[in-house]
Amino acid sequence: MSSSELTNEHGDQSAAPLDVLRQFARKREMRPPAEQCELCSVEIAAVHRHLLDLSRRTLICVCHPCSILFGDPGAGSGKYRLVPSRYLQLTNFQMTDEQWDDLMIPVNMVYMFRSTLANRVMAFYPSPAGAMESTLTLEGWDALVSSNPILNELEPDVEALLINRVRNMGGESYREHYIVPIDACYELIGLIRLKWKGLSGGEDVWKAIAEFFAGLRKRATPVGKSSSDTHSANRTPWRGEANARPEL
Repeated sequence: MSSSELTNEHGDQSAAPLDVLRQFARKREMRPPAEQCELCSVEIAAVHRHLLDLSRRTLICVCHPCSILFGDPGAGSGKYRLVPSRYLQLTNFQMTDEQWDDLMIPVNMVYMFRSTLANRVMAFYPSPAGAMESTLTLEGWDALVSSNPILNELEPDVEALLINRVRNMGGESYREHYIVPIDACYELIGLIRLKWKGLSGGEDVWKAIAEFFAGLRKRATPVGKSSSDTHSANRTPWRGEANARPEL
């Protein structure tokens, strides 16, 4: 910076740098605060790993070194569990309409996981008020596992079976089934709470849900039938996409 740039209209060469510093400070204040590791306080990227606090069922943002420390399920005296990062699309999942009806879920989405504290499998569905628990009997879960042995591989507490059932304009149903990290379920719940308006939710929430599952399809590894089979090709669109029915 030249001396002329440092001189204000009164010939004061000290004022200009202070003005520059003030402007810089104001810009810094306007920036969103950087996320920090909740264990060691180091700055972390927007995309980062999470720990699950088992007693409170809350997520803790962590840096990469801290995530490595808690990679062992016994770390932290078992209080925290590292949330895994795998996403699987179960393209040949077996579930009858009767099994779905037995869950008595008022919407077309649910996630299920095995809780070590409750010592049972729990099922939750999204709502404008947050996650709502649904009845899931042990017999119902055992039947699903018998037809879909991959569910035996779910990591307790931190991985979930996410089911998405929608209807197209003709009333035909489409089913999507995923194994996802539990933080993905929390993300889905959060965006529905944030975007929901009025009785029907409004277009913003349906667009957000459509984008969420579109991202999930791109991210997940297909397990079962070929990803090019007709089941995937004839996928019923979500509300927010073309020809989708306005229904959760």
